[in-house]
Amino acid sequence: MLLDQEPYCYNGIPCFTPLNYTPSYIVSNNNTWAWIYIRGAVTHNFTLLHSFSTPDDIIMLSTNPSLYIASSYLPPYDTLERDLQPIEAFLNSTSINPVNFIFVLDSNCKHDMWYSPITDARGRTLVDFLTAHSLLTVNEKDVAQGDSWIDITITSINAAHRVINWQVREEESQSDHNIITYEL
Repeated sequence: MLLDQEPYCYNGIPCFTPLNYTPSYIVSNNNTWAWIYIRGAVTHNFTLLHSFSTPDDIIMLSTNPSLYIASSYLPPYDTLERDLQPIEAFLNSTSINPVNFIFVLDSNCKHDMWYSPITDARGRTLVDFLTAHSLLTVNEKDVAQGDSWIDITITSINAAHRVINWQVREEESQSDHNIITYEL
């Protein structure tokens, strides 16, 4: 599975889709900023949750293992509260109760909770949101993240132990961001 935010696009479609992967996204008149690619052999285990997804937020359910996965792009020019509304609606949904949840995002927020050397107002707002929903960051402290420190991997308490070997890669990513990998 690959989660992508802010990919290089041509006519709203990412310039690169890996072979044997099926992309999931919400069509937009502008660029679609969040994507999830599922390897073809396991595509049948995933369902796109259209009622909570937007061009900036993709939320999927995996049936094997039972896990909710989200990929989000939080634009720096919008209000964070508005951008978090789709994820908040998902988290507050009484019909879902996502106890196993992994949330990967280009946050455009800085906070020492994910080891940024700078904390900004957006970062404080995001930390308040994470705290209100009992979510944890799993970014590793001693991993070089370039200059921005805005790419975050967040989990529910129950899913935190599933993320192993979190690291930032150096190879080409077809985006302005480095690739973050981990094992589940």
